[in-house]
Amino acid sequence: ASSEKRDEEAAVLRDQMRAIEKLDERGRLSQGWQPETENLLPDPKKATASLQRALGTDRPLRCLECIDIAHLQGGETVGSKVCFVDGRPLKNEYRRYKIQTVDNDDYAAIREVVSRRYREAGQGQELYPDLIIIDGGLGQLHAAMDAFEQLDVKPPLVVALAKKDEVIYHQAKQEPIR
Repeated sequence: ASSEKRDEEAAVLRDQMRAIEKLDERGRLSQGWQPETENLLPDPKKATASLQRALGTDRPLRCLECIDIAHLQGGETVGSKVCFVDGRPLKNEYRRYKIQTVDNDDYAAIREVVSRRYREAGQGQELYPDLIIIDGGLGQLHAAMDAFEQLDVKPPLVVALAKKDEVIYHQAKQEPIR
């Protein structure tokens, strides 16, 4: 862009490159940078065992997937999925889904992401989680379970995490877990 005399575009690109280069720079704890990630370095096995106890399940939770929906100013809805195996991120399994069926409807977006992600996953052709955590409340949990009813795969343990209320909605329990 610079060599072609598109100066404004070149300046934007230069600033973006500098911002990307700074992403790896980490501050020290004494500077107050990201204290939540620098203070809390849990043992993944202990963290997974604690989650297993909190959810009241005896099934091992080796593979977890978490799904969230985001909107850009009420439109451009995107779903994202992250994956953890044995308590550690498995980044090559992270996915982003451009929502195609709706624009600003979290429940329909959850149904679409669950349908697209797990349509063939339960047939043993790819990694299948022991636990799916949906970001949201009871409505998001019901939307995920609705999607599984339309699929030919049995759902794993599915919960919804309502961070605002600090509760977990569990597919098999009447009352949320606090």
